[in-house]
Amino acid sequence: MRAFTEIKHYLSQIPGWHTKRHLVVIESDDWGSIRMPSKEVYDRLLNSGYRVDLCHFSHLDSLETEADLTNLFEVLDSVRDSRNHPAVLTANCVVANPDFDKIEASNFDEYYYESVLETYKHQPGCRNNYQLTIEGIKAGVWRPQSHGREHLNAIRWMKALQSDDEIAKLCFRDKHFSLTTVVSPKVKARYMDAFANADLQTLVQEEMIVKEALNMFEQLYGFRSESFIAPCYTWRPALEKILSMNGVKYLQGLAYQQIPISDEPIQCRSKYHRLGEKNQYGQTYLIRNAFFEPYKGGNWVDECLHRIDVAFKCFRPAIISSHRLNFIGAIEPSNRDRHLSALELLLTKIVKQWPDVEFVSSDQLGHIINGK
Repeated sequence: MRAFTEIKHYLSQIPGWHTKRHLVVIESDDWGSIRMPSKEVYDRLLNSGYRVDLCHFSHLDSLETEADLTNLFEVLDSVRDSRNHPAVLTANCVVANPDFDKIEASNFDEYYYESVLETYKHQPGCRNNYQLTIEGIKAGVWRPQSHGREHLNAIRWMKALQSDDEIAKLCFRDKHFSLTTVVSPKVKARYMDAFANADLQTLVQEEMIVKEALNMFEQLYGFRSESFIAPCYTWRPALEKILSMNGVKYLQGLAYQQIPISDEPIQCRSKYHRLGEKNQYGQTYLIRNAFFEPYKGGNWVDECLHRIDVAFKCFRPAIISSHRLNFIGAIEPSNRDRHLSALELLLTKIVKQWPDVEFVSSDQLGHIINGK
């Protein structure tokens, strides 16, 4: 079975764009999004019988803090590539979160959101986050790209609130919105997949969300996001035209895009993409082919190094997926500390094993593929 998996992995690297350069991209999703609000909320849910300890995202993920960012930046800045550039993290960020107070004041009739800057202000330990990210950009360790407006399917979530869904209302009281079926059989729907809508009538709302997401992104960081990754790798093809009209040239993701085909029940079909493939709007797909997700347990340093080795042997860049929760310590500080140590080890081994390596961001890789 191991040999079959290995052959399949090599074969998956054959189609698509190739290069002799040893390029490494680290893509990290979910920055700016709320998740578990605090250790107190986590403990209260657990003591009430909700198995939040069984879901990694409920157990470990929370809005990044100043300590999370500072420690992460130190690790990224501690290594240098062949050009003396530090490791750079493509930080796929959302720019807003629900405004719970306004939604409640409307008697759940209307959806309202707040800028991530407002979210940072009222979350403990996050007040200086924005300034830290600007410093990270200047230092070359932090390259924000768009992950949408919110990491939330506001259409589906509002319907649940309006129908007095027990779990949706429970989470709302604690100012968050996501529990999974692992946590409780009472969970009826998922709300993290922001663009998992099949109904054509919702495309107008998605267009507004994309425009606001990318405009707010530019206001925050002073540049347009040329790449985009849809939450949960789920979006319909029609969204690509909207993204293109708003300046997005590169589409991050896995080899298989999830395309929503039904809202009730929620169903998707898969569509395969290869690295460097272009769609009808001239956008380029950037496909992840390595993974560093130590929150799952196991030896992710060696696993990731092996994937990088396969990519380089097949003349492909290594595009590493590593979600935010690997580096978050608000709920469990040891989670951040262990995994940052593992990240430092990984980066150190990369530059040792491939001295000519180049750390680049997702949008930079897009430029390289397109000869810019």
